Amino acid sequence: MLNGEPRLIQAPKRLKGRGAGRGTTRDGYGDTPYRGPTSARPTTPVRSGRKAARSPLQPRLQNPDRNLTTEDAAEGTEAFKNRVSEITSFRVVSRVRPFIKEELAEMEGQERRSVVEMTNTKTILLDPKDGWAPKAQFDFDASLWSIPPTHRIVHTFQDTKHKTYATQKDVYNLIAKDLVPHVFNGFNSCILTYGQTGSGKTYTMMGLYDPNASCGGDGEEGIIPRVSNDIFIILKERMEEEAKTRPPRDRTKFRVEVSFVEIYMERVRDLLDPALRHTRGNERLQDARIRQDPYSGPFVEGVTKYEVENWAQCCTLLERGSQHRTTCATAVHNQSSRSHAIFQLTVVQEQVVPGNNKYALPAFKTQAGRINLVDLAGSERGGFQDYVKESAAINTSLLALRRVIDNLTERQNMLMEMAEAEITGKHYQERPLPQVPFRDSVLTWLLSDSIGGNARTTMVATLSPLVKNYADTLATLQWSSRARNLVTLVKMNDQALVHNGMASHAGALDNAVRIQRQNLDSLRQTLRSKQEAAQQLERQTKELKKSLTKTRGRERAILQDRAALIIQRAFHRFMFYKKYEAYELHHAKLRGGNKSGTGEAADYQKIRKEAEAREQAAKEALKAEEALTDEKAAAVARYESNHEARALRRREAEERRARVVEVINGNELLRQYGEKRREEVEALRSVADDEKKEREMAVKKLADMIKVIADSKTDQHKRKVEEDQKMLEMLRKKRDEVRSRRYEVLRQLQALRERHKKVVKK
Repeated sequence: MLNGEPRLIQAPKRLKGRGAGRGTTRDGYGDTPYRGPTSARPTTPVRSGRKAARSPLQPRLQNPDRNLTTEDAAEGTEAFKNRVSEITSFRVVSRVRPFIKEELAEMEGQERRSVVEMTNTKTILLDPKDGWAPKAQFDFDASLWSIPPTHRIVHTFQDTKHKTYATQKDVYNLIAKDLVPHVFNGFNSCILTYGQTGSGKTYTMMGLYDPNASCGGDGEEGIIPRVSNDIFIILKERMEEEAKTRPPRDRTKFRVEVSFVEIYMERVRDLLDPALRHTRGNERLQDARIRQDPYSGPFVEGVTKYEVENWAQCCTLLERGSQHRTTCATAVHNQSSRSHAIFQLTVVQEQVVPGNNKYALPAFKTQAGRINLVDLAGSERGGFQDYVKESAAINTSLLALRRVIDNLTERQNMLMEMAEAEITGKHYQERPLPQVPFRDSVLTWLLSDSIGGNARTTMVATLSPLVKNYADTLATLQWSSRARNLVTLVKMNDQALVHNGMASHAGALDNAVRIQRQNLDSLRQTLRSKQEAAQQLERQTKELKKSLTKTRGRERAILQDRAALIIQRAFHRFMFYKKYEAYELHHAKLRGGNKSGTGEAADYQKIRKEAEAREQAAKEALKAEEALTDEKAAAVARYESNHEARALRRREAEERRARVVEVINGNELLRQYGEKRREEVEALRSVADDEKKEREMAVKKLADMIKVIADSKTDQHKRKVEEDQKMLEMLRKKRDEVRSRRYEVLRQLQALRERHKKVVKK
C-alpha cells in the first residue's frame, strides 16, 4: 500500500469451547459489570470522582450548534468551558435517493413521479392512489433532495422543484462536518442511517472511495471516508499548533484508533480479525462478547483495533472489513446488507504532566473522544425463504431500536410534564416512568450510550422515490419524526491522571481479572464435558435397550425351534411304532401260516430279513434323530436353566404334541417331511452356487483393488484426495454452523417462554 500499513494495537480475543459464540446472547447480558483489562475496555479514561450530571429537567437549548466553530471548541476558551455539559436534540435528516438505471428503463415513456417531495426542512409524502395528493408532511432538521434535474421529475407542488440536488459533499457538510472537532475535545458522536433495503443507506455512509486518491470535493465519498479525512486534517493543525507553542516533551501525543464490527443474527463479529486477512469473505467469523463498563458504558471485548496515520489507511480497513460483511440478494436489492455495521473512530490524546515537586513522578493525562458510524441493515418485508431467520433477526433488532427511542421519548415527555407541574403548581398524576429496554437487542445495548446517553447523535432517514415502496417510506418517515423529539445530555469525557505506581497497580488488577476469566472459562469447559458425558451415557443406555430387545427376540425364536423339535421327535416315534407293529403282525402271520412249499417259505424268510433290516435301519435313524433332538434340547435347556416358566411351556408343548399326534396323518407328514428335505438339499445346492459366484466376484474385486492401489500412487489421485478432504472440512463447518443456529433458536425460544411467563405473572 502506498500510504503504509495500519498498525495493529489490539489483537482479537479468541473464545474457547463450543459456547464461545454465545458471548453476545443473554448469557453475556447477565455478566456482572466490571472494568476489563486495558486492552479490552474502551480507551475512554475514567476517574473515581465524577461531577454530578445536570438534571434531566433542564430546559432544552435551541440549536446548540448554531454558532459552533473550530476555534470555539478549542481548549481554554469560554465557549469550551460552557460546553463541558449541554443538552442536544436527536438530529434527524431525511434524504431521498435518485432513480437507478433499471428503474428509469421501466418508466420509459411514462410520467416520472416521486412519492416524496421536499422543500426546505419539510418532507411531503404523496399518495399515488389518491391522485398524488399529499398524504402527510414531516418536519426534520434538513430534507436532502438527491434526485438530479436530468431525471425530469413531475412535481405536484411548484415550490418543491430543485435546480440542484444534494451531493455527497452537501450531505457530509450538513450532517457530520460539525461533529469532527468535538471528538478532539472528548465528546462522543454517533451517525446512523435508517431506512428500507435499497434506499441508499450504505451509499450515504460509505459511498465510492479510492484510498490512493485524494478525498473531498464533489466526489462520491461517503460520510465515513470524509470523517476520516477531516480528522487527520484537524490532527495536523493541532500538531502544528503544538509544535509552535510547546516544547517537545510537553506536547500532546495524538493517536487515532479504528475498529469495525457487525451485528448479525444477534451476534457481534469482528470484521478486522487478522485471521481473515487473506480469505475470500465466505468464512465463518469469530464471535465477540459485549461487556458493560460502569463508567464508559457497553463495549466489545477483545475487538481488533488498528492505529492509523491517514485517511487512506482508514479506507483500507473499511474496505477490508466490508468484504466480510454478510450480504445477499433480496426481493428489492441484489447486494443487500444482512447485518448492522459499526465503524468506530477514536481519537486518544496523551500529555505528560510534571510532578508537584522534584521527588514526584510525572503523570499522564489522557482524554479520548469517539465517533460511531452505523450502517443499519434494511428493514425486510420480502426476503427469500432461505433467509427468513435473518430477516426476522433484522426486524427484531430494528423493532427493539424503535421501542428504545419510543420509551425514551415518552420518559422525557413525562419528566417535562412533571417539571411543568412543579413550576406552575398544576396537578400532576404520578405514574411510573417507562423502562428503556436497551438489552432487548444487541444493537440497542451496544448503542445505548449513543442513543440515550453521552453522544451527539444524528440519524439519516433514507427514502425511496418508488411507488411500490410507499408503505415502507411512510413507516420510515413516521418513526423518524418521532425520534426527532428525543433529547440527550452530552458531557465531555473525563480526563484521567495516571501515575506510574497506579499504572503498575492497574496492571496487577488486570492480571487478576484475566485469571478470573480463565477460571470461569475452565469451569464452563468442565460443565460442557460433564454434559457430553451424560449424553454419552444416555446413548449407551439406548443401545443396551436395543440389544436387550434383540436378545429377547432370539430367545423367542429358540423356543419356537424347541417346540418344533419336540413335535418332530414325537412324530418319528409314532411312525416307528406304527411300522414296528406292522412288522410284528406280518411276522406272526408268517409263523402261523401255511408251510406247504419251501419256495414260499424261502420267500417269506427273505421278506422277514428285509423287514428286520428295515427295522434295524429305522431304529438307527430314530437313535440319530433322538441324539440330534437331545443335543438341541440340551442347548435349549442352557437358555432356560434359570427360568421355571420355560419348563411349564415345555409341558404345555408336550401336551399339545400329544393332541397333535392323535389327529395327525402320518403318511401325509412323512411326505411333507420328504419334500422339505428335498427343498433343503436344493437350497444347499443354490447356496453352494452362490458361494462359487462370490468367490469369483472376490477374485475380480481383488484384481480391481490391485488396480486401484496402483492408481492411488499417482499425483492425480492425491490431488483428488486433498480436494475431498477440503470438501469434508467445509461440510463440517456448515454442520457446526447449523448446530450453532439451532442452539441459538432454542435459546431464543427459552427466553421467549420465560418472558411470557413473566408477562402472565404480571
